[in-house]
Amino acid sequence: MVRRRQGEPRSWHRVCIACCVAAVLAACAGPGGGSEPSPRSTPAATPTPAPEAPLSEWQKRGATEVPPADLSQVSLAGVSVVNETKGAVSDADARAWAGALLRSYGYLLWAVGRGQGRFLLQSGLSGAASAVFRPNLNDIALARQAGARVEYSREVFRRLVLRPVPQGLEATFKAEQFAWKPYAFFLDAVGPITTTWVDGQGGRTVKSQLAPGVAAYELMGGELAHDPLMGDVWVLASDWSCTADSSRRGLAPLCNP
Repeated sequence: MVRRRQGEPRSWHRVCIACCVAAVLAACAGPGGGSEPSPRSTPAATPTPAPEAPLSEWQKRGATEVPPADLSQVSLAGVSVVNETKGAVSDADARAWAGALLRSYGYLLWAVGRGQGRFLLQSGLSGAASAVFRPNLNDIALARQAGARVEYSREVFRRLVLRPVPQGLEATFKAEQFAWKPYAFFLDAVGPITTTWVDGQGGRTVKSQLAPGVAAYELMGGELAHDPLMGDVWVLASDWSCTADSSRRGLAPLCNP
């Protein structure tokens, strides 16, 4: 869901997080081990989208414009939702959580495309925003310095697999400046995926791309939130690249396709 350059090491979020956040804020200042979580009561998602809110409410979240209303509308058509929680989460809730994840994804695409870095940090889409959204904040800042904006193509999601995350991995998550949560979605995603810069004259420059069918697996930990502005969203607590050898070794079998 977040974009990394081809070949970029998984330690991206250790590098200059504070500098990226500072750059975005300055630009926007103007106008494997342990036990699995036991079954528990889990928040149920509702399909009702949030009502439209005025700009003043979105400004409280760091946005400088109102997001398109259709971002609250999501569809799981063509996406297989797989529930591997062994009954801890109902199949209906797993699907609703998957829909919430896609809604968060839509807001991410909008925020990056419109240069809304402060929104990514303050929207509530992540409790560890400076780490989870670091590549996106970096893309926004670099493109802005060049007088351009960033455009992400939509990823192709084949499956969204809900998996319990052993609490024994909590230290692993904290070491990467993420937060541990009891559940995570494995994103079975593939290319084509492109990151494009669009300049003031409409000129387009492809900065990175993943060929059709090439794996772009990720593991996205988080939890459901009923947000009054955005509707039900998946609040991201972590984002791991499951195509990186280090992630596959440290998080197996969570990162297994």
